[in-house]
Amino acid sequence: MAADLTQDIFLKLVKAIYNFRFSGKFTNFLFTIAVNTCNDYYKKPQQSYVDVNSLQKSDGKPEPIESIVRNEEARAIKKKLDVLPDIQKDTLILYYYHDLKAKDIAKITGVSLATVKSRLKQGKDKLKKMLSEEDYFER
Repeated sequence: MAADLTQDIFLKLVKAIYNFRFSGKFTNFLFTIAVNTCNDYYKKPQQSYVDVNSLQKSDGKPEPIESIVRNEEARAIKKKLDVLPDIQKDTLILYYYHDLKAKDIAKITGVSLATVKSRLKQGKDKLKKMLSEEDYFER
C-alpha cells in the first residue's frame, strides 16, 4: 500500500511539476500533493479480503465463482508485474491502471512515443510468457 501511494504521489508530482512556482518551497509543493493523494486514498472504500467460504448472497446462494477467479488472476498479474524491469512496469501501470495514453506516458517519462510503445509490447510479452509458464508448471 505505501509503495503504491508513493508511486501515485510521484506520478502526480511529475504531472504537476510545471505548475510549481519558484516563489515557495518545493517541499511544501510536494507535501501538498502527498497529503491530497493520501486523503483521496483513504476516502475511497477499502477493498478487504473475505473468506471464500463465507461469501453468500442475501438469498443464501453462494457468490459466483467467476469473481473469485478474477480476483486471483488480478493478484497473479500484479505479482508478475512486480518482477518486470522498472521501465516496463511503470509504463504498463501508467497505461493500464491509470488509463493514460501512450503519448501522455511519453511526455511524463521524457521518452519518445516509439519507446513507450516498445516498452508496452515488451512488458506485455514478458507478462504473457511468465503467466503461461506458471500455468504450465501448475499442470
